[in-house]
Amino acid sequence: MTNSTPSTPSPAAPTRCIALACLALAASLAACGGGGGDEAAGPSPADRFTIGGTVSGLVAPSAGSNTHAPRLVLQNNEGDDLTVTASGRFAFATPLAAGSAYAVRVQSQPAGQTCSVAQGSGAVPGAAVQSVQVACAPAVWGLPEGLWVREACGPTGATAGQSGRSLFRLTRQDETHVTVTQGTMVYDNAQCTGTGKVLTERDYARFEVDRKETRGAITAWWGSWDYTVSSDRPTRAVFSRSGPTMCWDVDHFWAQFPTMDQVESAVASAIPSRQCYLQAE
Repeated sequence: MTNSTPSTPSPAAPTRCIALACLALAASLAACGGGGGDEAAGPSPADRFTIGGTVSGLVAPSAGSNTHAPRLVLQNNEGDDLTVTASGRFAFATPLAAGSAYAVRVQSQPAGQTCSVAQGSGAVPGAAVQSVQVACAPAVWGLPEGLWVREACGPTGATAGQSGRSLFRLTRQDETHVTVTQGTMVYDNAQCTGTGKVLTERDYARFEVDRKETRGAITAWWGSWDYTVSSDRPTRAVFSRSGPTMCWDVDHFWAQFPTMDQVESAVASAIPSRQCYLQAE
């Protein structure tokens, strides 16, 4: 009988088995999303979120009110206009990606009220923004009053050597109404210097303010314009005040400037060309 000695397993075999088991476990964990436990993944850059908040104090238009009366219009990042007609929740139509900047402002004030924005800017946090606060209150109009003469000087055509400036006198009737008279301020020289004299003055128009907005150094008042000299003239007007200067010209172009952006642009052109007015008294 031949005796045989049992073979001894190679010491490398268990090591190879352990290594293969570890690789299998790692592959299993990778297939399940890794070994991160309960860690939640952040928002994908492609995720988009709405920007909104709450409007308070806004008076809703009454039934049968003028459909052309100014409404509250909000903007986000100077676009995405949103018209709001009543207090409550609001949200802009265009969502933004996480991390994007947002900046909410009032683009147009509602008739008879002034609205302001709080908590209106920031970066989208990876969730819908609902914290913008828009508060509206009755407007304090502070309408311009007194006698205003145009900066531009020219000959009057009445007496040789005289010059003159057109004038408008605004007389407040109550919180929302002023009457307007028109005339000419005459000077005894060609430069319109010294003390002028009112040569002519006549009843001209009635103005009823329904909207006011201030941006930077400019305050603008929009309202209904009723000519007493002619009924076929424009029915809307805008007065704007920048420092000591008041600009307006309803006859030609102001009724065509319904937004503050447009008023600012017009004022920037009118003041250097001396087409605006300074208060004489």
